[in-house]
Amino acid sequence: MPDHVHALLAFPREPGMSVVIRNWKRGAARLQGVRWQENYFDHRIRTKAEAQEKWHYIRRNPVVKGLCAKEENWPHWWANSSEAR
Repeated sequence: MPDHVHALLAFPREPGMSVVIRNWKRGAARLQGVRWQENYFDHRIRTKAEAQEKWHYIRRNPVVKGLCAKEENWPHWWANSSEAR
């Protein structure tokens, strides 16, 4: 998305999600000139069904927003796990 990021991520207990997100946003701002909003919005995923629902939402979002015709046409896509599908 041009103005935000969708991701399915898992975080270690230490240093925790807040520290990882803060450092990642700081690095992206410094290295790529990204201007972030101050906070972020998270969802706790408790079941495989919830994970699949979020996965499909993320994949479909650029199409719904009119940024591409098909999911596979979205150039800013990266997946590290076949389990998410």
